[in-house]
Amino acid sequence: MSTLKNVSLDVKILGFCLDAEFFSQVKNTLNRDMFTREMRDIFDTLTYSHTKYGNTMTSSELSALFDDRNPAMPDSSREKVHEIIVMLEAGNSDNTDMHLDMVRNFWLRDRARMIGEKAIEIFTGESEEFGELQRLIDAVDDGRMSDKTTYTEVDTDLDELLDEVAGDPDFPFQFNLLQEEVPGLDRGNLGILFARPEVGKTTFCCFLAASYIRQGLKVVYWANEEPADRIKLRIIQSYFELTQQEMRESRTTLAAKYRDEIAPYLTVMDSVGTSVEEADEYAKLNKPDIMFMDQLDKFRIRGEFNRGDERLNETYVYAREIAKRNKLLVWAVSQANYDAHDRQFIDYSMLDNSRTGKAGEADIIIGIGKTGSSEVENTVRHICVSKNKSNGWHGMINAQIDVEKGVYY
Repeated sequence: MSTLKNVSLDVKILGFCLDAEFFSQVKNTLNRDMFTREMRDIFDTLTYSHTKYGNTMTSSELSALFDDRNPAMPDSSREKVHEIIVMLEAGNSDNTDMHLDMVRNFWLRDRARMIGEKAIEIFTGESEEFGELQRLIDAVDDGRMSDKTTYTEVDTDLDELLDEVAGDPDFPFQFNLLQEEVPGLDRGNLGILFARPEVGKTTFCCFLAASYIRQGLKVVYWANEEPADRIKLRIIQSYFELTQQEMRESRTTLAAKYRDEIAPYLTVMDSVGTSVEEADEYAKLNKPDIMFMDQLDKFRIRGEFNRGDERLNETYVYAREIAKRNKLLVWAVSQANYDAHDRQFIDYSMLDNSRTGKAGEADIIIGIGKTGSSEVENTVRHICVSKNKSNGWHGMINAQIDVEKGVYY
């Protein structure tokens, strides 16, 4: 039998796949098209055996099973297959990590081949599938080995599942009136916050951001609506619950508190022209706990779309994927349409572009209603929960807003 150093990488990997446990770890990474013709037949036999029997095989057993499954194969082809099978050696379990790295390198080489072929097709005019080329590149960037590994099996046992359901939310609301009805949200959730212009949705976002910072959570705020430096000041203001004049009067004391209590947890991005892909990349590298995307509708997204509603729907799908893939909470900020004007209770049918399907991606949707323009009415807001997968509660909470301090009561 050959030693591993005398055979090619693809043959080595087929040998490692004799082991049932190893095959179970790489079955969603490898596919038959990554191998040459004879090796494809061997890979098909390995896949059949592990799927049906689930046992580790010897090369002799593989050879016998191959012959049984391919009785009509010409002798010349069969001889080539057997020449490969006799070179197969199962890997030592002590070296599993090394063997998995070899599989990854094999996958990367194959993906590089596919990217190169697709790029040449586009360059020569044989294809215009730019989206497919980008998908191949994104899979490499994401470290997502194989088109099939976009899923992950849930192997959590019953006790853990019950504990998760009964446990506290990852991100509790610190707004008492809201917390009484909706305790909070979890990693992987997408929330939508919406209101008419000048009603207080940005104030509410800054208020929420400040509450998360108090919990020691890392917050990133993408601002493409209001100037980013103003957003940052409003979050700091909400954290201290002070007017800007009061902050100026206590500048020295607050500067030290800001450096210690806020700066390590807050990042505000001026994101005019930013794409959801860039936000995703930032999340992968920096691992924030909470991400505000204000306003998500204005984020760019790669791809070609025939209509604006298709682009918008895909943007919200991508935002949800950012939350799940990076295990963080995403708050998408949006406008309300004119139906929400001068209304106390507003629901997600009043979301701007609500027919795009973006509401369907959210775990919770909170609208902010306001009526009238009197001195009293200008201090009252109505927090409306019209979609809630967290605990199912729907309803309205009356609150007061202190615009000068950026605080909801």
